[in-house]
Amino acid sequence: MQVLMTAASEGRLYMAERGQTTNKADTINEVRAYIQRIRGFVTPPFKDSVDDIWERIFADDDFLELLKPGNKTRKCKTFDKYSVMRLIGVLREKGVYEYYSDRKYNALLEQSQDSPYRRYLGMGLERRSMLIKIRQIVDSFKF
Repeated sequence: MQVLMTAASEGRLYMAERGQTTNKADTINEVRAYIQRIRGFVTPPFKDSVDDIWERIFADDDFLELLKPGNKTRKCKTFDKYSVMRLIGVLREKGVYEYYSDRKYNALLEQSQDSPYRRYLGMGLERRSMLIKIRQIVDSFKF
């Protein structure tokens, strides 16, 4: 410990920020597996197209950046569950998923009754441009 303190006082100790490195394919595959848990909540009009909707989301660089793990994703290192919950919430509002309680979604997604992610289901997206994009994606699959 004394060696570290001496190096710090002499200006020879540098702290490097530890960056999370996940590749695009791992992030997408982990999100796919996660959302498969709520496959039974897909509404009848979107049963055949829900996978295509998610693929369009994954293909968009803005959404992919949103799904990458950030500083607040300490427990899940491969994707940002907060953002996935926000996306699921928007898709639920657009009728892709049945409108069940947040608790029911959380029970399937997290296999628990309560988690910090649950409250993000109803928050929507922060950037209006992304909200418009996801609405356009869903609207392109409506009959």
